[in-house]
This record gives sequence, C-alpha cells and structure tokens, in this order.
Amino acid sequence: MSILLPLFLLFCAAIFLYDYLFRRVPNKLLLMAMAAQLGWLAASGAGLNGMAWGSAIYGFMLGLAFFLPFYVLRAMAAGDVKFFAVLGFLLGPSALLPVFLIASAIAGVHAVAVYVLRLGLAPGLQVVATRVAGWILYQRILEKRGNRIGIPFAAYLALAGAWAGMQSAGVVPGFT
Repeated sequence: MSILLPLFLLFCAAIFLYDYLFRRVPNKLLLMAMAAQLGWLAASGAGLNGMAWGSAIYGFMLGLAFFLPFYVLRAMAAGDVKFFAVLGFLLGPSALLPVFLIASAIAGVHAVAVYVLRLGLAPGLQVVATRVAGWILYQRILEKRGNRIGIPFAAYLALAGAWAGMQSAGVVPGFT
C-alpha cells in the first residue's frame, strides 16, 4: 500500500466534512488531489492503486461528462460535478458507477429522512432535530453555509469513493 491511499482517505474525509457541514467543495482540495496524482503518475508511471495515465484521464473525462448534464439542468451543484470528475481521475473509470450508485442510495435515505422530518411523521426525530437546531455550534455552521441547502451529494460521493479506494487496494472486500 502506497502513501497515496492514506492521503486519498484524508482527502475524502475533508470533502465529506466540508460538504456535509457547509454544502461546499473547496477547489483547493480538488486541485491538491489532482496535483498529488499527477506528481505520482509523473514520478512512478502509476497513480493511486497502480492506475496508469490513460485510466486517470479517461476517468476524469467520463466523470465530468456523466455529471455535467445534471449541472446544466440545475439538478446538481458544480462542486459535486468537479468532485466526481476528480474521483474519476483518482480511481479510474471502473470505480465511477459503483461510487455513483452507493452515493445515490445514501442520498436517497437522506432525502427520505428530510421528507419524513418535514411532514412530522417521526415525532422522536422532530424532537432531536429541534434540540440540535438550538445548539450554538449548529447555528454557526448554518451561518457559514448561508443559503446553500440541499443534499450533500459530494459528501456521500466521498464516502463511496473512500470505500472504492480501499476496495481496489484490497483493504476491504468488494462485491465479487
């Protein structure tokens, strides 16, 4: 296992926290991850988990092409699109479909929970949400978030991407 896997997991954790808390994906993090992959590719000829140049570039283009229509239709934020393209660059094209499906399933659960909470169908969950909304730290997070609302899809892509990265490195078992 190279040093790239722990760096990748740290990158995914940072993206998760930024997007989950502030609904934002920092471009600096995306550029740093791409620079690390490019540097590793240039130095050794193989990137994260032994990926070659062609796979990295194809994964980037495929990730960008797959999510760009969602951005154009205003169904997805630009940060989600950029992050998915960077995931393609880091993990390769074969990881994109499982990452997308896993992240979509998590986002679906999130959407159902928000819907149930808004309809008041889960009184216990409503009590917890009301208490959390009163916390000072939560109020500060909402201030920083501004008017950005919605499901933190990049956060869920980061969770699924971390799993895919560990799975391709042989750290966790896959579906095969």
